[in-house]
Amino acid sequence: MFIRKISSWSRSHPLFAAIGVVLIPAAIAITMAQFVDSELKKGLYTGAITLIFGGLLGGLLKILLDDLSAVRRKRDDAATFVSNVLNDLKSVYDRVERARIVIPAHQSAKTYGDEMRDLIQARVQLKNVIRALSGRAEGITEETMYGVSGAVNGMETYLECLTDEFKNHYKAISYLQRTYEVQVDSQLKRYAEKAEKSLPGIRNRAWENLKNLPVLNDFIEGQDTSDYRKNFENPLDEASLLLRSELARILA
Repeated sequence: MFIRKISSWSRSHPLFAAIGVVLIPAAIAITMAQFVDSELKKGLYTGAITLIFGGLLGGLLKILLDDLSAVRRKRDDAATFVSNVLNDLKSVYDRVERARIVIPAHQSAKTYGDEMRDLIQARVQLKNVIRALSGRAEGITEETMYGVSGAVNGMETYLECLTDEFKNHYKAISYLQRTYEVQVDSQLKRYAEKAEKSLPGIRNRAWENLKNLPVLNDFIEGQDTSDYRKNFENPLDEASLLLRSELARILA
């Protein structure tokens, strides 16, 4: 227990520990010099002085190197944190862009449901980013933390509107999708049996209803004045710019 306390104290007070390590043997050497002949006395004094200066300089150098290493670790940790946030935002953007392409391409309630479930996961990822930023105490500036948090919160709010619309309308539209698929399967079977010479057009009411959902329509169209641009892409660009600037400052 006593040795553990000494070890803990020396780590907390490295300079005093270094002085103690140097001065104790130096004091012993000087004391011994009082009882020996002049030639040996001179050697003991010289050794004691060398030990004092060499030990203290070495101890100071070690402290400086330890501080430098600590600064580098903090810098690397902050750079890694910022890079991870950038990667998280890119991952969310990739999911969102895929949904914007795949939903109108498939024109299917099933695809709509699959992509919206992915966007729910994207919302969770954005919430985790906000939580990580709010708990960050070192490495990045408060201005960057508040700026990025505000932008990411705006992105998450936009996805919330999109997924809330999904929650309120998906069930009814999924029934229409099933009816449409049964009709298509029936017509394909009759065509394969040559009971039908051509495939008649079948009204896809599920897709018509999906296109009439205001938030989804705005999301798919994505015009310059759309809520998608204003409330998702623009905050994303703002957050990314802040994070890249912060990363450059950290690594400079």
